[in-house]
Amino acid sequence: MFGVPLQTSFDLRFVLFKIPVSVTPFFWLIAFLFSSGSEPRFILIYMFAIFLSLLAHEMGHAIVIRYIFGAQPYVVLHGFGGLTFHDQPYYYRTPKAWGKILISFAGPAAGFMLSALTFAIFLIFQEQIQENEYIITLFKMLIIIGIFWGILNLAPVYPLDGGQISREICQLISWRHGMRISLMISAAIAIVLALFALKIGSAFLAILFGFWAYGNIQMLQTRQY
Repeated sequence: MFGVPLQTSFDLRFVLFKIPVSVTPFFWLIAFLFSSGSEPRFILIYMFAIFLSLLAHEMGHAIVIRYIFGAQPYVVLHGFGGLTFHDQPYYYRTPKAWGKILISFAGPAAGFMLSALTFAIFLIFQEQIQENEYIITLFKMLIIIGIFWGILNLAPVYPLDGGQISREICQLISWRHGMRISLMISAAIAIVLALFALKIGSAFLAILFGFWAYGNIQMLQTRQY
């Protein structure tokens, strides 16, 4: 549903675990908008926590792709989160259903691991950092974002990780009708979550899930069976 974001000369680029990473300017803008509701002195802390959390999530996908399936992944952090894609060398075999499920689940799992590691470090060093509100704020945000982003991504809504997992499971159950069933599940749950987001006053999530619901309904209408 989303293509690979265009690369620009303004992107932040680096390599982590032999995996190229690119961060677009739009990512920083969205991170700033999400952080702008906090106290001004904490805005950079919030932005850094968002960056680390989403990077960990995408690196979860990328590490499995590279070190288990042997392809070269690339990570892009953009305005709507992150994206991991990869080259397919001549010796590369596309993972079967359970391999694709593993790749999809690795992102949320990495986020949960970052939250758990952050919490463990906090418990070990809490006496040393208890008076440093900047570090405490960073730790709290890493824990919260890792858990929230992981749970959000496990919702069976395409193109989220949970939606891709749901698609593979549905196709395992029914090769002929699995794609259609997964799209129906995805659209229905996206509508429910959009309504729930409206109820709790989260306009951004309501728009996001509404957009995904519309996209899934379009795919249902245009797909030939």
